[in-house]
Amino acid sequence: MSRSRREIPEATCWVDVDATELLAARRAMNAAGGPDAPKISLLALLARICTAALVRYPELNARVDTEAREIVRLERVHVGFAAQTDRGLVVPVVRDAHARSAESLSEELGRLTGAARDGSLTPGELTGSTFTLNNYGVFGVDGSTPIINHPEAAMLGVGRIVPKPWVYEGELAVRQVTQLSLTFDHRVCDGGVAGGFLRYVADCVEQPAVLLRGV
Repeated sequence: MSRSRREIPEATCWVDVDATELLAARRAMNAAGGPDAPKISLLALLARICTAALVRYPELNARVDTEAREIVRLERVHVGFAAQTDRGLVVPVVRDAHARSAESLSEELGRLTGAARDGSLTPGELTGSTFTLNNYGVFGVDGSTPIINHPEAAMLGVGRIVPKPWVYEGELAVRQVTQLSLTFDHRVCDGGVAGGFLRYVADCVEQPAVLLRGV
């Protein structure tokens, strides 16, 4: 964390989003799977959205090689996610997240979370992430400006989802709203790329059908 603060000129942008349709899509997916099928988690859907966004904005799936003085873009997406345990915060890694379905992501996230809580994670399961997803909404907070997981280029934070008044289709309604925040390394991209990435993620959360264009 100290090295991240010393080396990375980080910046953060954020946006409030209406997650009502994403929650509805998750309920529909789980209902379609039947009572014995594994349930798809919200974190898995967000991870799937992030992998699609990284395909569109590969600048954020990168790291800075300070010795070679160059930016290295990475072909594979390994998603780290923050997991709180009795022994503190750890960041397990879902390998090749870009090649996984929402169901596969959900199963792997569940397996790694269980391993984190019982202390059985291997060193290989805690290293090599290229992008991190941080769901701090589980702590009941709306926003954060997290420290980038060095040597990654970005981290997406997700706040709590709560009912709030929202203008929907021209009318005031109560919708399920959350805040998304993206902290990024300003050496790898400017605000236009970061804003484009965050806006695409937000659009997929608000209208999950947007994601189908790339499936």
